[in-house]
Amino acid sequence: MKFLLPLFMLTTIISCTKFGKTDTAKGRVLNPVTGEGVSGVELKLLKSTAGLPGGNKAVKTATTDGDGFYEISKAGLKGYSLSCNLPAEYYPVGWFIDGELKNTNTGNVGLKKGKTLHADFYAVPYGNLQININNTSCFDTNDELKIYRSHSIPSFYDNVPNPAIYNGCVNQTGNMNKAPMGWYKYNGTVTKNGIVTPKRDSIYLNKDETKVWNINY
Repeated sequence: MKFLLPLFMLTTIISCTKFGKTDTAKGRVLNPVTGEGVSGVELKLLKSTAGLPGGNKAVKTATTDGDGFYEISKAGLKGYSLSCNLPAEYYPVGWFIDGELKNTNTGNVGLKKGKTLHADFYAVPYGNLQININNTSCFDTNDELKIYRSHSIPSFYDNVPNPAIYNGCVNQTGNMNKAPMGWYKYNGTVTKNGIVTPKRDSIYLNKDETKVWNINY
């Protein structure tokens, strides 16, 4: 009997070394504007492959269910990362982990060995929006429209100038562009002939909806 314990311990060590610990990720892909899950989205567990183009190889995939939930697990000696392959008709907000938005793109998130990662991915479907800016009663070139813009997605305007400032006799027709659904709002001021007046407005864009928003001042 005294030889059985070392043999058992050796078998256990070999088994753990060969297969490693199980990494698990679970969560939901959802639209934060409505709270609805996004079904049919593919998620991948990736392992680093420094010698291959792209540096990562998919080792397992999962697809979100009808309510947007997913779970994916795999044992291994090296750590994995998780990616979300979002359909083109969705605007990628980013990974939401531990009550915090971790990134604002489709970047990968790392898993800890032998741990379960609870990670949601926020994605918002597109509509189509054209924004026109018109100074309908221009006084002179010193006229100014200054507006602070916001969206239902708090980070949406992070990478553009905010406030937006328009000087002079503006008559600007925008392009019809893809835009994530939700509330578009602005709050600011109009200055004409030295007189400053407040200016605010909002518009709601639905999924697959097409709208023209005229901002006249």
